[in-house]
Amino acid sequence: MSEEKNHSPENSGIEEIREFVVSSAKTRQERKKAEQVSVSAVAGWSKEKKSAAVLALFVLIALAYVLVGIFACKVNPVVVCVVLLIQVSIGVLLDQNPVWLHACVVLASVVAGVWVSQTLLMVAAVIVYIAAIVALEMLQRMGMLKRV
Repeated sequence: MSEEKNHSPENSGIEEIREFVVSSAKTRQERKKAEQVSVSAVAGWSKEKKSAAVLALFVLIALAYVLVGIFACKVNPVVVCVVLLIQVSIGVLLDQNPVWLHACVVLASVVAGVWVSQTLLMVAAVIVYIAAIVALEMLQRMGMLKRV
């Protein structure tokens, strides 16, 4: 019975913590190096490569939104694309405004989705809106775009 007790999920978590706390300085140093390698891999990229990665990630998020809208929500592709363009446009236009204004836009989008019985579509649109703002901010901080 004591063997079963040692292999319970609760004890495995405790063993992992104990292993981390008791691990040698060499093991901790190896873990730290591994973390730094993963961070420095992206940090070593050129501005152009970083901006291309940001844009590619945004395009993937937008494509996922379109696919969710068409296949999961069963909405006309034209409507999905128009909502996508509206969300991105609002995000770009309100880029330098306070956060509370962005929160109002997000709330209005979700309320509109509930009102027309397309909550999933509009929650996905909010994700695209946030992704547009984040991508724009990242590109501006990298110096790829000028703040207006």
